Amino acid sequence: MMFQILIAILVLVLLLLLGIVWFQRRAVRQIGELQAVSTHLGKQPLADELKKVQQMQLVGDAQDQLAKLQKEYDRLAPAIKRLNKQGADLQAAVKTNQLLTINSAISDYRTEIEKTSKQADRLQKQLQTLQQQEASHHQAVDQLKQRYQQYHQQLDDKSFEYGETVDQLNDQLTALEARYTKFADLTSKGDLEAAQEILTDLQTANQDFAELLEKVPKLYKPLATEFPDQLAELKSGYQTLTKQHYRFTEGDLGQKIDQLQAKLTQTVKLLNDLQVDVVEQANQDLSTEIDHLYDVMQKELDAKPEAQHLMKVMGEFISHARRQNDELTKELKRLNLSYTFNHNEIESARRLDEQIKTIDKDYQRDAQAIKDQQALYSQILATQKANQQELTAVEEKQGEINDEVAKLQTDEQRAKKMLQRYSVDIRTVKRQVERLNLPGLPADYRDYFMGVSDEVKKLAAALGQYKVNMDDVTKQLIMVEADLETLHTKTNDLRDSVELTERLLQYANRFPNDETVEKAAQESRRLFGEYEYAKSLEKIGTALEEVEPGSFKRLEDSYYNEHH
Repeated sequence: MMFQILIAILVLVLLLLLGIVWFQRRAVRQIGELQAVSTHLGKQPLADELKKVQQMQLVGDAQDQLAKLQKEYDRLAPAIKRLNKQGADLQAAVKTNQLLTINSAISDYRTEIEKTSKQADRLQKQLQTLQQQEASHHQAVDQLKQRYQQYHQQLDDKSFEYGETVDQLNDQLTALEARYTKFADLTSKGDLEAAQEILTDLQTANQDFAELLEKVPKLYKPLATEFPDQLAELKSGYQTLTKQHYRFTEGDLGQKIDQLQAKLTQTVKLLNDLQVDVVEQANQDLSTEIDHLYDVMQKELDAKPEAQHLMKVMGEFISHARRQNDELTKELKRLNLSYTFNHNEIESARRLDEQIKTIDKDYQRDAQAIKDQQALYSQILATQKANQQELTAVEEKQGEINDEVAKLQTDEQRAKKMLQRYSVDIRTVKRQVERLNLPGLPADYRDYFMGVSDEVKKLAAALGQYKVNMDDVTKQLIMVEADLETLHTKTNDLRDSVELTERLLQYANRFPNDETVEKAAQESRRLFGEYEYAKSLEKIGTALEEVEPGSFKRLEDSYYNEHH
């Protein structure tokens, strides 16, 4: 038992020793990592960076800033040395009985290193910023000097592209150079803050000046070359066309050309004062107005030959339309003696004549304007094109009226032929009914036959009038045609009922002892005598079908096969 206890104690002691060794190694590793950071801080070239900045011989705000950085460095350098010593002390403490409290010391060491590291980084960045700012200023001095030399050369070599704006541009360039000189002086003295303020303004001013150098030639070119040539051409063209007796849709183009010339002169002055935004809009306006005047004159030049040709065409067109309307009017008057017009044909022809007179009035006015050398050709062209379309419509309407009345005589002859056929049809139907030798006719059939006969007589009366109304005749033709067709159907039905009834009554004689057939035959004959032929057929047919199924259908089919 004692031996086992001893073994357990030895194991516990061994585990304790292993834990102490692991803890000690872990602490050594952490301290070593922090010492590496501390060593790196000690190697940062802060002293060299500070020395470089001191050699820049700064003044003003930059000098004050350098003094602050110097003080910060003076506090930071001893702190870095302390960190290196603190790391060595911690390494020694790990091997002593202070191991159990070493964690707190390591945490404090880490906090101090992080704080010092941030301060060192910030200090280095500020020192580098001062160096970079000074370097950029010296670079800007060289770049600006070179740029201003280029500006001078551009204004000298290409002065023809700038006109009188060169003086104003040179003045602005001189002012820029004066500010540049001050910037260069401050840079050389090391006053970085003041130099930066001037540099910022200079960069904006330089950008504006560069845009001016780019914009002015584009604005000056049309003012110096294009617009003057165009206005001179417009003026010369206007004078020439006026001598040739051209007129225009707008009044006094000469005055408008002079106004544009004055606007051009004023725009040049604005450009000389470098009012580029105003000049940009003025150039656009000048271009638009000049193009408009060209269009006004070109419109008349283009319209003249077309208008002259159309006037010749319209002269012949109007004469033809007038002759055609006169002939149409004469024909209407002739036909009006024999026919009734229902579509205001004569009034339509009169209105067409008025249209032709109005068109001719426009034509005569325009022809006189050309003769008097007062023609506005674009207006004449528009008027005559519209009248040409109207005259085309007039002739189309003339053709429609002529075609309509031309059919009257043909339609009348056709209607008379139809009347003759209808009269024959009525007589034929009458003979068909008479051949049936009937005791009488059903009232509805007799009334319908008389009605159709009256319609045929009415049609004959309409065609016999001194002035025939063909619209009314056409309507009657349609009605008579339909009613005659119905009459033929009624006549056929009447004949079929009569003849089929007689055939069935004969067949009924085969059943002399059948009371049903005998009574039906008697009733059928009674109905027949009262002109109820359809009912008579139905009565005997029903009885025969009762005593001999299928007999009525057989006899009916036989009859229709014979007669249809």
